[in-house]
Amino acid sequence: MPLIDSQLSFPLFWLGFGLVLCLLELFLPKTLVTYYRFVPLFSGICSLLVAFLLFRANQVPEFKYQILYWMGLSLASVLWIRPMIRKRKKYVVREATEAKTVTEILPGETGRVLYEGCVWQAYCEDRTCPIASNQKVFVLRREGNTLVVVPDRLFLPRSLNFSLNYQENHNGFLSTCIVLVFDAFWYNPCV
Repeated sequence: MPLIDSQLSFPLFWLGFGLVLCLLELFLPKTLVTYYRFVPLFSGICSLLVAFLLFRANQVPEFKYQILYWMGLSLASVLWIRPMIRKRKKYVVREATEAKTVTEILPGETGRVLYEGCVWQAYCEDRTCPIASNQKVFVLRREGNTLVVVPDRLFLPRSLNFSLNYQENHNGFLSTCIVLVFDAFWYNPCV
């Protein structure tokens, strides 16, 4: 006479297998590739579910069907439930970082900018302002695969750019002040 009934041996196998898999998740190193994180845990939970269903079943199916059922449950849980639990890092563009335009960005259209060594699609925050190619721009944010930029002249007035160039050539303090005052009243950043 066997010690354990065959009706009870399969559920006990799945119960033990599920507990081993769940405990294995606890002992895996944290440095394990994050792609494989939670796979033993979900497989263990699925084998515990198979054990519960076999305890409740009137007729125990063959072992090959039990394995097939466990594999289907494990695959489904790893593919659909695990991604909801895993932490995902949000990539955030640092505020007001510099980039350089590769192509001209026309008003209301996208162009290309060189940002951190990669070429990105970008558009100007001010949809009425064109940006010439080979100009320095500031990245405000990222929307999908497109960067939102503004020209550097929005942060550095045109008159200051002109006055710095004028001072290098003429060293005229009075003429530089006149240009600064005049441009303060007539300043248009998109011109």
